[in-house]
Amino acid sequence: MRIFILVLLSVVSLNSIGQVKNDSLLSFISSRIDSLPDGFAISIAVINNDECNYIGLLKENDQIIVKDLKDSLFEIGSLTKVFTSTLLAYEVVNNQLKLTQPINKDFPFKFNDKIKLNYKNLANHTSGLYRLPSNLLPLLLKNQDNPYKEYSYELFDHYLQKELQLSQSEIGKYSYSNLGAGLLAYSLSKRKGRAFETLLNENVFYQFDMPNTMFNTNTSFEGINASEQIAENWKFNALKGAGGLISSTSDLSKFVVAQFDSTNCTLALTRKVTHSISDNMSIGLGWHIIKPNETDLKYWHNGGTGGFTSSISFRTTNKTGVIILSNISALHKQSKVIDELCYELLEMLE
Repeated sequence: MRIFILVLLSVVSLNSIGQVKNDSLLSFISSRIDSLPDGFAISIAVINNDECNYIGLLKENDQIIVKDLKDSLFEIGSLTKVFTSTLLAYEVVNNQLKLTQPINKDFPFKFNDKIKLNYKNLANHTSGLYRLPSNLLPLLLKNQDNPYKEYSYELFDHYLQKELQLSQSEIGKYSYSNLGAGLLAYSLSKRKGRAFETLLNENVFYQFDMPNTMFNTNTSFEGINASEQIAENWKFNALKGAGGLISSTSDLSKFVVAQFDSTNCTLALTRKVTHSISDNMSIGLGWHIIKPNETDLKYWHNGGTGGFTSSISFRTTNKTGVIILSNISALHKQSKVIDELCYELLEMLE
């Protein structure tokens, strides 16, 4: 799963949101994805206030065709982290925990080297944890096509008790960690004594009417790997909170529209700055906050697996947003077009 920042490209502008489905926009999007292989599918939601327009495109027989894909299911990879952090925010807003309290009490054993970690540092990637647990590496070498599949909770517990280490130079700094997000989900589950997916369903997906967002379901399209062959659906097992969800643009659009409700304290907390990464970027709880100026904040996250790439960006100031889901691997040489297109379309809505 990837995370990186892209320089915005110069793009044509739209006169109004009403033009979202016009031929010029479809032509523009088609030109950006034309070099992707047959079998490529892309589902796009373009949001302005409460109005959501959907664009679905398929590449078949070297031709791009328009199709309704708003309910089609795609792996969303690291976009899962946003929902993990939203569940954390829900618990905080409902006075169930504090962001700065240690997670250690959630577990019936002590962590290696008596390491202490708190919820906020896991959510904003400042804990000093490495990107992946060390005892996952043999599994990565064994099955690169589905690297997280065999990483069980037994292995996770062993890592926390016997192998957990921090990168001393990264403590308190932004250092992106799938391990950290997976541990956050595991902590929330252990604390409640309930399955992580059950907590998400009750406190997040049900609240925002997202019935088709879940773990361990079938995608609507086969993923395309870096070699343009069929990719296995990734199973995240114990690290599911870092990247295991499958969703659709119709579900995700409801979640983005809900971000425009200033009275929703849970979502507002996920967007509150918790750490400054650079002059141009901060992070809240899950969301990355791009700030070319303080009145033009963009919230963003992307996701990628062995066969899928996704990106979401939105502004609360003018209530605009773009969601893109696709079935091209994050490791494919052209997968960067998904983030680029997400930013380009958001700028068109300005």
